[in-house]
Amino acid sequence: MKKFIIKIACWLLFLFLIGYGLASIKKYKLYGEYFIRQKVHYYDQHGAGYNALVFGSSRMYRQVNTGLLDSATSHKVKAYNMASGGTFFSESMYEYRHTNIHKNVKYLFFEIQDVQPFDINAYTEKFLYCHDFPTVNFELKYFANNSDWNSLFLSVSHWFANIFYFKKLGQRDKTINEFTDYNNGYFPLEKDYKNMVSVRKARSTYLKDTTKIYKNRIDAEKSPKKKLNPALVSELRILAKDCQKKGIKLFLVLPPFSTPTDLSEVRAIPNTRIIDFSSRKTFSEFYTNRNAYDNGHLNRHGAVLFTQKLADSLNHLIR
Repeated sequence: MKKFIIKIACWLLFLFLIGYGLASIKKYKLYGEYFIRQKVHYYDQHGAGYNALVFGSSRMYRQVNTGLLDSATSHKVKAYNMASGGTFFSESMYEYRHTNIHKNVKYLFFEIQDVQPFDINAYTEKFLYCHDFPTVNFELKYFANNSDWNSLFLSVSHWFANIFYFKKLGQRDKTINEFTDYNNGYFPLEKDYKNMVSVRKARSTYLKDTTKIYKNRIDAEKSPKKKLNPALVSELRILAKDCQKKGIKLFLVLPPFSTPTDLSEVRAIPNTRIIDFSSRKTFSEFYTNRNAYDNGHLNRHGAVLFTQKLADSLNHLIR
């Protein structure tokens, strides 16, 4: 029995070392969620045409109209939108690390957001794949600060799972979809209404009770501003330092529908500008039936308004 256990342990160690070795090879580093993989590959081929990149969740993907941002900044910013739906901080950082940033890039727009909650989709492929060593190292600190031991364990188990998956060597890329090259990576929710059940469901929920958006506006203003997890602040410092080495100006963005947050620690980070649109009082026009698509996103018209205001901020900050 003892010999059998030793053999099993040796085989597991052998498989782990193979998986870890493959995980260290650049060809196999980026895999998993094909939306992001396609955007990274598209940018690899067309990076010379952009001087800015946008990272974040659907609140950047659906709300930052990169084509309009170009004209609204008098062509000072030519951005490609790398964001995608359901992409939270860990995954955005993973995507950033695996993107070969072109030397033309002067500006980086990165959404300030929390780590994706494990209890919602801890076992989905989309969330599983981004757990390489840097991701897990960050999340261990993040969840330890929150005393969230369950999520801490899941983060480590995802890392092991990725290694034993051998980085999905047999996975094939799908053909380039419209979301990749439409309007420099920006894709309004209206264009996905027929294609995605989640988009139709969110829209239906909103239409059944449009007063929720006003209640959210009032409740958000009453609640005290949320403090950022210290591990998140530390990771943003690392991001800012890396951008500084590459000669990139970092803009940390809280887009509409973000949770109002205490950004005092983040404001002290060098080479960084904060653009905060989370105040429901200051930006009440976003939280109206005219500009909202559902209870968490702007519609196409609202995205135009937000992008114009974003451009106005940038025109005062860049030359």
